[in-house]
Amino acid sequence: MHSATSPESTVVFDTARLAVRPATAEDAGPIHELWTDPRVTTNVGFPQGIPTSVGEIQAQIARDAGRPYARLLIAVRREDGTAIGQVKLGEPGAAGIAEPDIKLSPDHWGQGYGRELWSAMIDLLFDETDCRLVQGTPNVANTASIRMMASCGMRRTGEGVFEPPERMADVMVAVPHFVYRIDREEWDARRRGAVASSGLPD
Repeated sequence: MHSATSPESTVVFDTARLAVRPATAEDAGPIHELWTDPRVTTNVGFPQGIPTSVGEIQAQIARDAGRPYARLLIAVRREDGTAIGQVKLGEPGAAGIAEPDIKLSPDHWGQGYGRELWSAMIDLLFDETDCRLVQGTPNVANTASIRMMASCGMRRTGEGVFEPPERMADVMVAVPHFVYRIDREEWDARRRGAVASSGLPD
């Protein structure tokens, strides 16, 4: 991704190295580059990239602007303003389950940004919503995503296969996946443990 943020941009949440802001119409081009890169999309069932356009992404950004947990967000490196990827918090459904999403530019893989973002998103979902569970469904072949979720204390609770809808059968393939989950009580216990080990007051 090549977009950048200005100091005036609204920050939804931040981490040690990153600031995450809402996507704007200007981000549609870089998001399109990301979503049509097979290196990014193969693990989610699109070996040739996600079939979409800049205009469709702009329409999605506009449509979801008022939905804080469904809208597209941009992760930006704080030290230089470089956009490194797109994330989404995930609206908790009727069962109280939220499914965050991270798509990082391959240029920024292997640097720990995914874990940093994932952990912060779990924090935010449990702090700001009535979310009961945070869930991830990594491709069984996506070892980096699996390690990231496990490192955040998520447990493997099942597996399955996402089958492409008939209308997308020519561009999407089936995705065998694991189910990783962490509930509010587990996350709170994990946070209390982190505070205790740091010696800081709760």
